[in-house]
Amino acid sequence: MKQLNSQQKDELIKQYVQIVVDNMDVKTLVEIVTDKLESFYDDSHIDFIKDEIDNYDEELYDELVDNVTNETVIDINNTGGKY
Repeated sequence: MKQLNSQQKDELIKQYVQIVVDNMDVKTLVEIVTDKLESFYDDSHIDFIKDEIDNYDEELYDELVDNVTNETVIDINNTGGKY
């Protein structure tokens, strides 16, 4: 195997990644980006996450916190909440 210096290795990786990405469908690309973003934010401090969300939309953080902290009852029988 031919030995590559650091710059050549970087270029080899870039070229290969471009070929792989060019051959992916949108669904696969979305899955990869979703996984990477979830992993990135999972490793982040909550203050950083809040700042990121606030930069996206100033009201979104409170809405999302409300979504994850309130129990939602799903009426699977469509009975209007009557069992």
